[in-house]
Amino acid sequence: MDHLRAMRLFLRVAELGSLTAASTDLGYARGAASATVSDLERYLGVQLLERTTRRLRLTEDGLRYLDRARRILADVEELEDDIGSGERKPKGKLRIQVPPGIARIILAPALPRFLEAYPGMELEILSRDAIPDFITDRLDAALLSGPLPDLDIVARPLGHLPFLTVAAPRYLERRGTPLRPEDLEHHDCVLRLSPGRLVPQPWRFRVDGQDITLPVRGPLAFEAAEPALAATCRGAGLLQPASYLVYDEIRAGTLVPVLNDFRPGGLPLNIIHPRHRLKPRKLRVFEDFLVALNQTLRRKWNIRETEDPAITPWE
Repeated sequence: MDHLRAMRLFLRVAELGSLTAASTDLGYARGAASATVSDLERYLGVQLLERTTRRLRLTEDGLRYLDRARRILADVEELEDDIGSGERKPKGKLRIQVPPGIARIILAPALPRFLEAYPGMELEILSRDAIPDFITDRLDAALLSGPLPDLDIVARPLGHLPFLTVAAPRYLERRGTPLRPEDLEHHDCVLRLSPGRLVPQPWRFRVDGQDITLPVRGPLAFEAAEPALAATCRGAGLLQPASYLVYDEIRAGTLVPVLNDFRPGGLPLNIIHPRHRLKPRKLRVFEDFLVALNQTLRRKWNIRETEDPAITPWE
């Protein structure tokens, strides 16, 4: 029996909660996962899994074996990376969830360069704003803006996403320019609906050195950022987007920043993965690529530290 192969299979079964799902995920033949786990149990002389028609549960011995197996496989992978990193590039598939705007504007244009550097890798990008479901969607990692969810995860900070308030010149000519956040009571705001709950998101401002939230009103509300931006560019009202979404529009004069003295602090941007899952080298090099991407974009867009921070990709 290939003990490392059996350990990796058992670890995936525990993560997915299903022998069938683990077989599919690892490319095993039908029924092979069950046979491999049974062989492992016979070799160890203990029962690792309790199987019923409806559920699969780890026994006490299974939990102990899982904990040690994780550490052993992590040591093996680290050893292989250390010994082979000089000659061997990472390969394999990564499935990453990324917010749609970041995927389209920032990440997708840079990915061909990443794949040229790592030709043995494959990337599957899911464009979603929702809290990631690592098991159902079989995600390796997720790029997430805002507060970290209450999940058992490991997060690597990538920076902060600046936000600003913008409007089309035609709207400001018609309705005037707000000078303070409370002036928004007399303006039309293009609202964003929070993913899942579908309720309007409050806007954030920095007042007297502290970030505050302010409920705003308007006749238009969108779940996605792109249609909200399109309506705003045509004079529908004010919008508070992440700066990367409106970089081109601000440069072109299609949108104008307002309430600059009240810009809120940026939302944290992290790449996250489950704490209990091994972190392969292919994920580590992708994280390093993301860390370097901001500086690359700053050079490409000729943004210096002394220039307007409101239109940086992320800080």
